[in-house]
Amino acid sequence: MKNKIIGTTKMKKYLTSLFLFMLILGKLHGQTDFTKPKDTLTILEHPSSFSDLIKQFKGKVIYIDIMASWCKPCIQELKISKGLDEFFAKEDIVKLYISIDNFGQTDKAIEILKTENIKGYFVTYQSPDGKPNQFATDLENLFLFDNKKQFRGIPIYAIVDKQGTLITNDAKRPSSGEELKKQLQKTINSYN
Repeated sequence: MKNKIIGTTKMKKYLTSLFLFMLILGKLHGQTDFTKPKDTLTILEHPSSFSDLIKQFKGKVIYIDIMASWCKPCIQELKISKGLDEFFAKEDIVKLYISIDNFGQTDKAIEILKTENIKGYFVTYQSPDGKPNQFATDLENLFLFDNKKQFRGIPIYAIVDKQGTLITNDAKRPSSGEELKKQLQKTINSYN
């Protein structure tokens, strides 16, 4: 009888240790569960391309917010977007923030998002080494420059459907409220 109790206690300790190890291992490798709505801001690894970034959220509608820490309209819209959190959670829509801050300045964008208690995912336009890459080129072509190669200005909003297709690179702003909800609902309904 005594051995059973000791064995059970050792097993509990072993399972607890194993659980903590797996939890730490997952955090070190940046594993994230993309199937659940986010209650915090998750900083993603820099993707190799826009399509690689979007693949992480397959089966979800994605609302993209392209912003920068120095952009006052971006920050104002961030504050307004918090009022849409309930709608985004209810409809299981991913909020994806992409910063175009200069190399070495993205910490400011992250700090603003965390200070404002923004929920969702964050990635930076700049590669970790500051060198041009495919992801930056994709963002420039899809969002940042018009067909005359003129900078469009920020903030920029976009919607990607559940199949990973860019529906619009000119989505409504959070401050448009019901108009944005209708635009997102239309994308969701196209799969029901």
